[in-house]
Amino acid sequence: MPLHVKPSDQRGIQGELIFDPVGTNEYIKSALVKLKWQNNIVIPAEYRFLGKEIDFAKVGIILEIQFSNYPFLLNNTLRSELLFKAGTIFAEYPTKLVIIITKAQMFPASNSTLYYEQAAQQLKALIQNHVFDVPIRLIGLFEERDTITSVISSVYQEKRYSRIVQTRISCRGQLISGRLTSNRCQIRLIQ
Repeated sequence: MPLHVKPSDQRGIQGELIFDPVGTNEYIKSALVKLKWQNNIVIPAEYRFLGKEIDFAKVGIILEIQFSNYPFLLNNTLRSELLFKAGTIFAEYPTKLVIIITKAQMFPASNSTLYYEQAAQQLKALIQNHVFDVPIRLIGLFEERDTITSVISSVYQEKRYSRIVQTRISCRGQLISGRLTSNRCQIRLIQ
């Protein structure tokens, strides 16, 4: 999968390239739909207080793509636990497993967004304290550091929350290792 990036509009890092959750989400959605995953599945009315939809389902598996703020991980996992315990059926099967996909900390990103290492710590503590019975698989998106990779750089119509692409280019890029005290990389496009 190419690395999806966009220019930041955050104070202090305006214009610097950061992880693009919209482009990444679109790419993953397209790939999963080709593999016959059902998407944007409406949550039954009696549980709608926990949200409108789940991202994907197939043969008893709920798959959530989690690139938003870190508190949403708890909502998604607790919601999935409830759906598991209630035997809720999605895609013709009762819920048996939850998969959560998130990005690694290495990617510069918007403030307060969840990253894989943080999700792993949260889930480990919750599981050790027997909060969940539903099996959970956490998947992290990582990239090789200091190597050339395929990049898709997007600019959206509005700086925040827009899904309407103004421009999108495919190019090459590099994740340059950060300071020794930071796991974050800098993203540089190669012209």
